[in-house]
Amino acid sequence: MANTKVSESVISETGSLSPKYIFTLLLIIAIVLMAIFYKSILIYCQQTYHTDLFNFWSVTQETEKEDSEALVEKIALVPKDVINDQSNTTELIDDDSKLRQSVKNTLIISPVDIVKIKNNKGKKIHDQPKVIKQKNPKLGKNVIDTTPITKPTDTTVKNELSEILKHDISLIHEPLPIVLTKNDKVFFVGDSLMQGVAPYVKKMLFKQYKIESLDLSKQSTGLAYPKAFNWPKTINDNLIADPSIKLLVVFLGPNDPWDFPVKGYTKYAKFKSELWENQYRLRIATILNSAYEHDVQVLWLAAPCMLKSQLNEGMVYLNTLYKSEIEKTQQQFLTTNQLLGCTYEKFNSFIEFDEDRIKVRTNDGIHFTPTGQKILAKAIMEKIIFKQLEGDDSD
Repeated sequence: MANTKVSESVISETGSLSPKYIFTLLLIIAIVLMAIFYKSILIYCQQTYHTDLFNFWSVTQETEKEDSEALVEKIALVPKDVINDQSNTTELIDDDSKLRQSVKNTLIISPVDIVKIKNNKGKKIHDQPKVIKQKNPKLGKNVIDTTPITKPTDTTVKNELSEILKHDISLIHEPLPIVLTKNDKVFFVGDSLMQGVAPYVKKMLFKQYKIESLDLSKQSTGLAYPKAFNWPKTINDNLIADPSIKLLVVFLGPNDPWDFPVKGYTKYAKFKSELWENQYRLRIATILNSAYEHDVQVLWLAAPCMLKSQLNEGMVYLNTLYKSEIEKTQQQFLTTNQLLGCTYEKFNSFIEFDEDRIKVRTNDGIHFTPTGQKILAKAIMEKIIFKQLEGDDSD
């Protein structure tokens, strides 16, 4: 009888798991899952809360850019009679990597990645064309050079640089004015920053000019994660669907300064690395290409100063990419810090107006108050020139 009681007790104890054992088991499972999916968790936290939750990797810094900029300045100071001699030009640089970087900074050339550009017949042409938009003196308008890119040799790169310097061509042009009629439509794209600004611009456009607008801005979006939301494709699809769109207004940035995956690579591209920048520039260029193909002008807003230092530094870097790509296409780039009373060196939530301090940024140090949104909306409106149609006598 005693033996029976002991065995039942053992069965009872072994048949049920203690709370401590269950907790330990669940903790181990949670750690394993986090180890497997930590990249996805990190991306979510970065996009939603603008913070590096795990800080498993450090942001890489590039020093080659400074060297190449100094190189371009050195070339700019060389007398023209010396530059015209190709032998002297080649002596300016003895480092292959610096030479290629100098050409990249001198020429209007987007990253050497696969770009799919449709020709007039709708057929896809060469993979890896140069996405170049510059003034053609014969045609008198911007054109896209779709010549396929081959890996440059030392000779071809040096000859190309020599030709650029020899003819003393100015490749940066003044932005073209934005002219709209009441038959034109404005297309707003961007993240939560644009979500606050676009509604005010829409009201102003219709009230003043009877111009219709399309606002597809969406929070937590950008160019870094096209699998989550693909802005280049969305923009191109809408430009095809609605030929009346003549102005594209873009406001992006805060969701993008993070490492992101690149097709064909097992590791994430590090933010600010050469691979990261090439991919990101390609996405900017794709948007500008779509606008060009559909005869649409672009107004790109600079990401403003941010309260958090890491995010703020990211905006400074991204704005250099936006601005440089925009300048290649003679489109408009609107800086925003001065309008909001801050700089990238010093964040400020207020502006001074008639001896009053008016709050223009919310407490998160990212978004705008209604007053800040209206200020940016008015700045966008001031970039637009309204053209009255012939025979239209309406007010």
